[in-house]
Amino acid sequence: LAVAFGLPCCNAFVNVSTKHSFVSHNSVPLRKSTIVPTVTLSSTTFPSGSKNLSGSTQANNDSSEVIESPPLENDANRRDFLRKSITTGFTIAGAVSTTAFPSSLVPIATAADEEVSTTSTSSQSPVIIIGANGRTGTECVKYLASSGMPVVATSRSGTYNALEEVSSTLPPSSTLLREAACDVTKPETLTSTIQGSKAVIFAASASKAGGTAAAVDNTGLVNVAKACIECNVPRLVIVSSGGVSKPDSPVYLFLNIFGNIMEEKIRGEDAVREMYKSLPSGKNGLSYTVVRPGGLTTDPPRGVAAVELNQGDTKSGRISRADVAAICVECLSSDAAAGTTFECYDADTAAPLASVGMSNIMKAKTREAFVSGKERRGETWGALFSGLEKDV
Repeated sequence: LAVAFGLPCCNAFVNVSTKHSFVSHNSVPLRKSTIVPTVTLSSTTFPSGSKNLSGSTQANNDSSEVIESPPLENDANRRDFLRKSITTGFTIAGAVSTTAFPSSLVPIATAADEEVSTTSTSSQSPVIIIGANGRTGTECVKYLASSGMPVVATSRSGTYNALEEVSSTLPPSSTLLREAACDVTKPETLTSTIQGSKAVIFAASASKAGGTAAAVDNTGLVNVAKACIECNVPRLVIVSSGGVSKPDSPVYLFLNIFGNIMEEKIRGEDAVREMYKSLPSGKNGLSYTVVRPGGLTTDPPRGVAAVELNQGDTKSGRISRADVAAICVECLSSDAAAGTTFECYDADTAAPLASVGMSNIMKAKTREAFVSGKERRGETWGALFSGLEKDV
């Protein structure tokens, strides 16, 4: 289902044996939260309630390790740039396309078209991952840490499940990674974790243990957005879902069976857009980005050149969770991506929203041209985001 329809990033929503159920990615109860000030650890600032790799609560200068993931193809230059400058269809009778897609119809930006952020925040400030124990959330953690950027992996319990696995490849003296407790359904747990961060990536979604779609994907997202605005976090990135704004589409109708997930996601999206449209005085430098992935896979990342962005929610396809994570992290350094909503998928899997579910099930490649006129391609991340239309 994640491949076919772009299920929300954290959880599986169907027990494929006999019955429907939400599957939790973390069933450990939330520990008691304490609101505490921020302290500086060596050269990296983290909330003082976060934990180091040994599991002890962070209170003074100490060391920890960083997650490492296999590097993407291009990228000493990308990592160096980010380290220095990061800122803030399913249809039962759906037809699978049959004609070659003319790539010349999709504008492919070059390095000359790249837009680079001019907003500056401390490179010592971490990026907060909400829902780090989900499969897309943990890919975000890996991507950040492997790029040399401080990251706080949050969960309801405060435990990052992949900590031991991914930290074993890293130097013991690294202080890039911390874990912290954060429950989006309990606003009082958010501020102490989010305070002082350069960005927040919201990769949480409904689960049996974590809460309903209404509590997490809608109200929970709004709670996080309010905390980001209150704490002056420069960028909030939201992992949503393709097809979420098209209630008559087969993708929406099918996925919405599971706890009204699509209905609650679009309500959460709309609420965030409205909040950022009318920011209080002195908050005008804050922004958001909504990322709507297609069908999610666990394939290796293909990189920026394979990705297509679209706006208008008229087409989708398949994309690896690792590439979604890359998009979420890379858009943090792009002013062009601020205040935008876009879909993302591998360009060679693109299909109209009406037939993309069947196309994804069949693992079909694009064969029939469907051009919305709002596609974006690029050989670099900056070029990919260049030209995106701002939300009204």
